[in-house]
Amino acid sequence: MNIGEALQGLAAILGIFYTIRIYRQARDKYPVFTYQQHSAGNQADWRWRIPDEELTLKLEEKDEVSRIHIPVRMLFFEKMCIYAGFVGAMLVIYLYGLLFVRDAGLPEYMIGLLFVFLSVALLNVGSRVSSISLHKNHLVITESYALFLKRLYIYKHEKQLSFAGKSDSLFELTVDHTEPDYKLYIKRKYLHIFSTQRKLILSVNQSQGSWLVAGLEYWRDHAGVQEVKTSLLQ
Repeated sequence: MNIGEALQGLAAILGIFYTIRIYRQARDKYPVFTYQQHSAGNQADWRWRIPDEELTLKLEEKDEVSRIHIPVRMLFFEKMCIYAGFVGAMLVIYLYGLLFVRDAGLPEYMIGLLFVFLSVALLNVGSRVSSISLHKNHLVITESYALFLKRLYIYKHEKQLSFAGKSDSLFELTVDHTEPDYKLYIKRKYLHIFSTQRKLILSVNQSQGSWLVAGLEYWRDHAGVQEVKTSLLQ
């Protein structure tokens, strides 16, 4: 073993120990938070409760919506993938234009289609949730992707929804990715037999993520209750 290989091995070992230390610090510094104990009451049960200052979550209140804004944190590797996706998309446009002029056959078009799928996959690398909006009868989650594009996920208020979350594991961290992300899982059951599940990524710590998940469960259990009571009294 020469000196270069020894230094590379030492750097790898130091990187592993550094990642473990960062993971433990994040886990200990940001414990799981309960929803009601770390918030104050709001105007209605369907709205987000007012988060404690230590959570550093921005709450926006409007007449028909209660929205939590979430910062988006992207890795250098993810940005490079997105740039490659844009380059791939431009190549696809050029390639299909070229194939159309030359009256190409099926194999050439299949290669172009492969580039389309690859470009779309690269553009979706690093997608993060940028806001979660609560309404009386539905939930809207805004996801940022491809640097400046956004898409919406809309869920009707129903008891069949379930929410769960967890921070990145130790094995998902790298030297570039030292701050764990938080995964949000949204599951919906159909006929008590079938179910669908979506996984979303949030750039929040464990305290913020656990508080948000508990808040979504609170919204599921309490939204609409006040409206039912009011209609019964009328």
